[in-house]
Amino acid sequence: MIRNSIKIIFFGTPSFSVTILQALIDANMPPVAVVTAPDKPAGRGHHLQSPPVKKLADARHIPVLQPEKLKDELFLETLRNYAANVFVIAAYGKILPQILLDIPPKGVINIHPSLLPRHRGPSPIQGAILAGDSATGVTLMLTDKEMDHGPILAQQELEFSISSFQFQKLHDELANLGGKMIVDTLPKWIMGKITPQEQDHEKATFTKLLTKENGHIDWKKPAEEIDRMVRALNPWPGTWNYMKTVGSPTSADIAEVGLPTVRRVKILAGHQTDEPSTALPGTLIKTKSGQLAACTVKNLYVIEKLQMEGKKPTSDFSLPTPSMMF
Repeated sequence: MIRNSIKIIFFGTPSFSVTILQALIDANMPPVAVVTAPDKPAGRGHHLQSPPVKKLADARHIPVLQPEKLKDELFLETLRNYAANVFVIAAYGKILPQILLDIPPKGVINIHPSLLPRHRGPSPIQGAILAGDSATGVTLMLTDKEMDHGPILAQQELEFSISSFQFQKLHDELANLGGKMIVDTLPKWIMGKITPQEQDHEKATFTKLLTKENGHIDWKKPAEEIDRMVRALNPWPGTWNYMKTVGSPTSADIAEVGLPTVRRVKILAGHQTDEPSTALPGTLIKTKSGQLAACTVKNLYVIEKLQMEGKKPTSDFSLPTPSMMF
């Protein structure tokens, strides 16, 4: 059986990679080794924490490699000694050098969660939501020296509209789809039944590595754009702004309700409305149905869940007193 003859080395790090690795294991195609990022300090105690993929590999007794440098000769020699047919990458987190790409005879297959050439780069899932795309999917491609540039082996559109998807839901759907696709595609590729198709490079779009500043909400933008930000950028890097006291409350008023004059607030969930804004962008008001909403440049944006700095997330809130606005 062809699956039993496929020798894979798998490169991956976060939860997206775990889903792909589990699919390979379940299909009786476990990798001969897993390459993942080094353990990193985490939490208040800064204890070393293993990447999610390492935890699964350890549980299934699959050898794990965690190189600091991908051009390290000892690491490269270890890879060669496994004599793998093919390498598979899913959200590994580093660009593979050419000397590594040249090792497996059947190349290096990258599982990318977008419909390439659209949304190349490190944030394709968020990019699809932010752009307001009506559809996205998964592409399996041969990796070359340029980012997400290689020829396509397989591509499949997700069968659900992403117009209301939040990041985590879309992430999970695409990871499951990617797992099914790699299990179906690998045997065909190894047997020579797939002809790689060059991407249309003129249609390429690119995403960037996200930072906390990318989550700063500008309430002068349309509610539709803010809605896409909140759905795309939670849990990371999060969407936020500063809430401040407006009007002329006295110090005693502020102290009485325990509100500082300015505080950072995360907007964790919400939705746009057709109800027009009646005040300056960022002003907090109630909708006709009594929900807390922020004014944007045009329509109201209902806030369903937020988190005050130093507090737990909550969906149980009302308009603060004295009046506050973003």
